[in-house]
This record gives sequence, C-alpha cells and structure tokens, in this order.
Amino acid sequence: MKRISKDPEERRRELIDTAEHLFMERGYEHTAISDIVKELNIAQGTLYYYFRSKEDILEAVVEKSIAVLEQNVIELVSDDGVDEAIRLNAAINGILGFVSQRNDFIDFIHQDINAVMHAKLEKATVERIVPILSDLVIKGNARGRWCIGNPSETVEFLSTALVYIFHQPDINTDKQRSEKLCRSLETILNKVLFAENYRFVIKI
Repeated sequence: MKRISKDPEERRRELIDTAEHLFMERGYEHTAISDIVKELNIAQGTLYYYFRSKEDILEAVVEKSIAVLEQNVIELVSDDGVDEAIRLNAAINGILGFVSQRNDFIDFIHQDINAVMHAKLEKATVERIVPILSDLVIKGNARGRWCIGNPSETVEFLSTALVYIFHQPDINTDKQRSEKLCRSLETILNKVLFAENYRFVIKI
C-alpha cells in the first residue's frame, strides 16, 4: 500500500494545534512530547523533524497567537489617511477585544503551571506590538497631533496598563469592574496623549 504523507506545512500546523490543545487541557509543564505524538498517532521522530524540543513547540504556539494579534494591529494602524489618535484608539481596543475573545487562553496561561508560557507570551507581545504603536505615536508627534518627549518609552508604560487589565480574572464577568478599568485607562490616555478635539474611548 502506498504511504500517504501529509504536506509539511499541514503537519506542522497539526502539531501546533494539538500541542496547544494539550497545553490548555493539562498545562504546559504536565504535557510531554509523548502525549502530543500519541494524540496524533505518529512517530516521535516525526515531531522532532519539525521541532527540536517541547520549548520549540511552545514558541510556535505563542507565535500562532501573537501573529494573529500583530496582523490585526497592523491593519488597524496602517491607513495614513486616518488621524493618528483614531488609529491608536482602534488598535488599543483591538488588542483588548482580541484578549477578551481569547479569555479561555488567557485564563490558561495565567495558571501557575504555565508560568513559562506566560512569560514567553508577554515578552513576545512587548517585542512585536509595542514597536507598532510606538511608530504611530512618533508619526503623531511629527504631525503635531500630540507632543511626547519619549514616545517609545511612553508606549511601553501604557502597554503595562493593558497587561494589567489582562491580569484581571473578572474582566469578562464583572461588568462594573470592567467599566471602571475602561474609564481609568481612558483618563490615562487622554492626559498622557492629549490630542486636540479627540477623546480616547476604551471598550472591552
């Protein structure tokens, strides 16, 4: 019988999706390479053809989520014909909305047994998303939309406010708490990034 081989990209995606499922079901630390290959009924060597270690698979799982978020943010800020404040507001709401939609994933990475994955996701988010927002703030500076002395560092500080919101376990269940956080973030943005005739509005 002729052996049927899967397309390499399809097999790689299958491995990542399966690993993500098992990580969420059992926790990263409690999932072994053998669990992943057993779930797919493949040889362990097949997995090692694509990934050198379990940590490599973790990197791929994190990359999968970050890539989607990064593309969403890029699309929201890419139209130079739209006011910088409007684009920044849309990007921030887009980030919060993405996290809200993936609440199960966020809850999962905040478990103690997934500390490694949590750290990698936060690091990747800062490295990939902050530069996009910083570039937009710099463009706003150049156009006189606002006057920020250290735009990149300012965005880094503002990103910590978003991370703080991500760490609130009741963000999607306690509407009163969610509303207070939104209004507080609005106040911070409107004072730090004062844009004439525009007020930032935050929605989760």
